[in-house]
Amino acid sequence: MNKNILLSIILIVISIVVIAFTMTTYRYYRAIHSDDPIDPYIQVEQWNVTISRGKLAIDMTIPDSYEIQEWDIIFTRADSQSVITWPDHSTTRLGPSSQLIIERMRVAADYSRIELVASLESGKVWSNIVRTLYPDSRIEFNIPKYGTVAGVRGTVFEINIDNNYIHSVTHSVTLQNSLGQLVTLLPGDVVAADNIFSKIWFWLDMAWVRLNTTKDTAYIALRDTSMRDAYTLLTGKSDMSNIWDQFVRWILSFFSGFDSISLFSAIASGNISDIANLPTTLVTRWYQSFQSTDFVQERDQLRWVIISLRDNIINGDQIIESLTRGAMWDIVSSSGMTLQYTKQLLDTYAQDTGTTLDQLIWVVKKIDSGSLSEWGRAIYERLVR
Repeated sequence: MNKNILLSIILIVISIVVIAFTMTTYRYYRAIHSDDPIDPYIQVEQWNVTISRGKLAIDMTIPDSYEIQEWDIIFTRADSQSVITWPDHSTTRLGPSSQLIIERMRVAADYSRIELVASLESGKVWSNIVRTLYPDSRIEFNIPKYGTVAGVRGTVFEINIDNNYIHSVTHSVTLQNSLGQLVTLLPGDVVAADNIFSKIWFWLDMAWVRLNTTKDTAYIALRDTSMRDAYTLLTGKSDMSNIWDQFVRWILSFFSGFDSISLFSAIASGNISDIANLPTTLVTRWYQSFQSTDFVQERDQLRWVIISLRDNIINGDQIIESLTRGAMWDIVSSSGMTLQYTKQLLDTYAQDTGTTLDQLIWVVKKIDSGSLSEWGRAIYERLVR
């Protein structure tokens, strides 16, 4: 065979391999970074919105979107609506005639620290916080009119100044009034915005609730699809050729930027020893990414990994407390699903508190915390905050 032809064939084969490797690597890269922090922005969903930034006024109409900054003031006009997407992919929807001041938006690249602080001056907001917060993180919505602060650790909730109420939709919301007194709302609890000790059983803006519930469902479905695709690829269960995929994964395992492949390979195989040398921040980051109800089993596995590495984690005990809160919500809402490692975590917690797992679940399921015994209240306060 002519040497030039042979050389051409070799070059073509090499080119095909390089292109295929680059495309596969990029696919992994996109999966690994699919849930990275983003630049926060606001999008108009109905009519028009104005951003006040110092002396600058930025007018927007549907379907405009615009990046937002700390100390921006958002105004929605009558009959207008807009949605803020925060750096951690959480969302806040503003109703008509609302004014929101954005005070702080700080999110670490690995989600080890999240700070979102805003003040609602008027109108109403609905927020879907998509992550579980760890030590030194906070998400707070202030209501200056009443001196109330709403703090959350991963939940859906609404503040409606127009109708004078605060409503916890899922998980819990901790409220603090101007005197420093605290109240924790469980799912479905509603209190007056001007008096957090006054429970309300009606007056919800049901049209607003239905609208946001529908939009949240669509948004979370999109997130779940993206995260499921990433999880399937990173665990090696994608539709790519098995031999080729194993080859690419082996090459990428030598690069620190692709540690997520090693993490999910170890989870899929059940080999904790393969995870011992991975950065613990990597594990906790992915745990926070899988917070929807579609990933209960994945959270169970990731809890197991984090617990196994707790001695290597900064603020490990505090993070375990955060895991315990999440574990309790999963046990309560998983309808009998087998969560082996979650149950082990809660069994350990139950022993430490001198109680039983059944009693712990009973405490959380009790919506009216005011009726709990002193023992029950102590466990309740620790679990939900």
